[in-house]
Amino acid sequence: IREGVEKKLAERLNAARVFLENPRRIRTVAEDIAEHFLENLDGRFKGMVVAVSRTACVRFKRALDEYLPPSYSEVVMTFLHRDKPEIEEYRKELTKRFPKLDLDSIRDEIITKFKETEEPKILIVTDMLLTGFDAPVLQTMYLVKPLKGHRLLQAIARVNRPYRDVKEAGLILDYVGILKHLKKAFEMYDEHDIRNVLRDYDSLREEFVLLIQELLAIFEGIPLNYDRRTLLQAFERITQDEDRESEFRERYWSLRKVFELLGPDEVKLEYFEQFKWLSAIYAYYLKQAIRKEESVEISRYFQKTLKYVYHSTEVEKIQKDLPVVEFDEDYLKKLETRVEILEEKAANIVFTLNRMVLVDRNRSPIYVSLVDRVEELVKAWRERTKDYEQLYREGVEILNEIQKLGDRQKELGFSDMEYAVLLVLEEKLGPRRELAAKVKELSKEIMPFLLPGWVTQVSLHKKVEQSVRSFVRKLKKAYGISLDEMDKLYDLLIERVENFSTGG
Repeated sequence: IREGVEKKLAERLNAARVFLENPRRIRTVAEDIAEHFLENLDGRFKGMVVAVSRTACVRFKRALDEYLPPSYSEVVMTFLHRDKPEIEEYRKELTKRFPKLDLDSIRDEIITKFKETEEPKILIVTDMLLTGFDAPVLQTMYLVKPLKGHRLLQAIARVNRPYRDVKEAGLILDYVGILKHLKKAFEMYDEHDIRNVLRDYDSLREEFVLLIQELLAIFEGIPLNYDRRTLLQAFERITQDEDRESEFRERYWSLRKVFELLGPDEVKLEYFEQFKWLSAIYAYYLKQAIRKEESVEISRYFQKTLKYVYHSTEVEKIQKDLPVVEFDEDYLKKLETRVEILEEKAANIVFTLNRMVLVDRNRSPIYVSLVDRVEELVKAWRERTKDYEQLYREGVEILNEIQKLGDRQKELGFSDMEYAVLLVLEEKLGPRRELAAKVKELSKEIMPFLLPGWVTQVSLHKKVEQSVRSFVRKLKKAYGISLDEMDKLYDLLIERVENFSTGG
């Protein structure tokens, strides 16, 4: 009986292989793969075709070359001494394309290029690379081979590696129907173990709708139109609370990733207006709070969002009508002429300062000296303790102070490190004319030790510490500060020297 069962099983497997190796079927599947790849992955992510056999691998390569540039795909498989003529012919072509390399080296070269360069964009495999292969840029697996259990789980893991915060999960396109029988395919595993490994389109649709609903709940009571004051109202709702701001950012990113994964699904059409409105809010938020548009590098991973949403009339109008006002000596003048609404002016100035002083504080000693004032301003925006006129006026005062401090640094001819030390001393000891000369003396003394990497070199760091400690002792004696104040001043000065010396 056992021999009979094994014979029948072998016959069924052989029939399946013959079907999956059929050149006509392979050409049909390859055309679909090429179409999907060009529309969804090209220029962003990469793909892998899992064929039923080595013969099928070669045939898929031939077929894909009819629909895509030959450089787009490569086969990764082993070769035998006595292969079929079809496989042997491909081996000869391969060694001709990679002269001076043996077959193992050719395989390694293809894999390295797939991971690190633009091409190849698609790998064609049957057994190789289904385990242990780590290439986060791999996003879609075109499954044309029956796999189940542990082998299927391992294959799925190849495409599920997160990538650059633009890919949370991969996509399996099943051309053999194995995923229709999930329960059977994973019969040896607990259902809970596989739930987070593999999800079908139904669960993706549910996640898309849920994310839309959760995001819209943030803006309850705000009309879904594109009026500038409506957008401003939504922006205020987001930025009044830091947790809510993080929630909006993270959920919109998740929503956009699901939107890209869903492809041409009806649920996208059903919720398109809501998604477009949320995208408009995100575009407005980027311009106002983050003070920039999304980079081309990030945008290229969301081509469907760009094509159908960001290039819509409403969102393009926001991008055009709300320009990012770069901070320079003409910032206030440009802000007055380009932004008409007082509320937007206040938001612009508050979040320009937030970005400059709080986020990029270590770029300038001037920013560090104004951290407390800017934190109070941002807090007043979030808690609504001041009206827009007050917020705008105080923001202007801080910007004028930045300009004034910058002009003074130029007049003194101080480096960032020297100016950082001077600003700390003036904050702690008051404005005294002689302090500038004292700072120059300290700078001259420690400059020979401020070599590249000095912060991590014990001997150099110790010499700087000794000089700064001696400097602070002299200040204690001259200005009568306490031991406790002396220690705090020393810590601040060392921190500024480390942060702003060019060699640190």
